[in-house]
Amino acid sequence: MVKNAKQLELLLEKVPGFRNPSKELEQYTTPSRIAAQMLWTAYMKKKISGKVVIDLGCGTGKLAYGAALLDASRVYCIDIDKEALNIAKEFINEKINELGLRNIVDFLLADIRSGIPLRPLGNCTVVMNPPFGIWSRGADIEFLKESLKICRDMFSIHKVSEGLLRKINELKSLAPSLNYEVLSQDVMGLRMSMPHHRKRIHYIKVMVVMLNNYSIPY
Repeated sequence: MVKNAKQLELLLEKVPGFRNPSKELEQYTTPSRIAAQMLWTAYMKKKISGKVVIDLGCGTGKLAYGAALLDASRVYCIDIDKEALNIAKEFINEKINELGLRNIVDFLLADIRSGIPLRPLGNCTVVMNPPFGIWSRGADIEFLKESLKICRDMFSIHKVSEGLLRKINELKSLAPSLNYEVLSQDVMGLRMSMPHHRKRIHYIKVMVVMLNNYSIPY
């Protein structure tokens, strides 16, 4: 149904944002353009269609919805915030019914940093825009650590920093056959959404990273 990344971006624009975004959870809406480009890249690499896709820290479900549109066989939308998860569930279920898609999305309330409530699946793909680790120190790497335990392929959005790639390299102590590649770099505009914000839009440099953990068998 989706023919290109631009069409996917327009569909993702319809996903609602957070009603009460949390500073501690770093709940910023992922720009649809960046989300669509990452998902489309994963799709072209044959990591979405026909696969189980897990959106870790799914928020209001933008990446999960995109994976469903790209013909994933099953999608798990996992988040610690019950309100955000309910927004995702209401929107995605409504759209699935409206578009005549199969109901393939499950919604799980869980703290990713305490473990993913799924058994290791191996032949699956994680897509995520985890907390950048600004207010919740180390959250970005904790999300990566947990994703390594369950899927062979991961696509993740991160704030560009000098130490990030070094920390990813250090994850090889947990998964010796781990490979990673920086797929792209971009600028993400974070709109004013919380009381402590002083700028209408704050721009940060981000990168999309693809990781493959060949320690997990298919």
